Amino acid sequence: MANFDILTFLEYYADKSSVLDSNNKRSPTNAYQNFYQSAQNLTADSAIDQNMNFTYLAFDASGFSSTEAANINNLTINLAATANIIDLTDTAIGGDRLVIASLYIQSIGQDTFSNSATLVCRFTGTIDSASLNDTTVTWTVSPAISKQKAQIPSRRISSDLMGRFILIWTKHYMHKKWNVH
Repeated sequence: MANFDILTFLEYYADKSSVLDSNNKRSPTNAYQNFYQSAQNLTADSAIDQNMNFTYLAFDASGFSSTEAANINNLTINLAATANIIDLTDTAIGGDRLVIASLYIQSIGQDTFSNSATLVCRFTGTIDSASLNDTTVTWTVSPAISKQKAQIPSRRISSDLMGRFILIWTKHYMHKKWNVH
């Protein structure tokens, strides 16, 4: 059995309307990772600004799903209660801020983050609530992109698909009810 390092990258966006930069790459307001003491670039993700430095922050995240983009529950992030994180949390609560947490695995013992690392799961959501004690700030991140604006389902049912469903249901119902073929 192979051994892997497990790393989490955390992106915080103060404004959801400006997630992408002029090159159509994600460009977070704040970027953290929880593995390397030195700043890292998220080289395994071509959709993010490669000049973005993810600085080290002691944190853990629980609630990831077992596959990419399949989360329906909340993500809990426990962060070191630094002055910057406390200030960030104060502005984030009620502000409908975007958080993206990405869970990666890579071969054990790498000196830096590898561009061949494997993305296990990416959680996108909004900070729903936060709590604070002397050492830890805990964020509960909801998978809802916006708590302030209604969201439209991402899948549409075309009239053609609806027509096929009604036709199949009608044939099935008529066959069972009246034995019509």
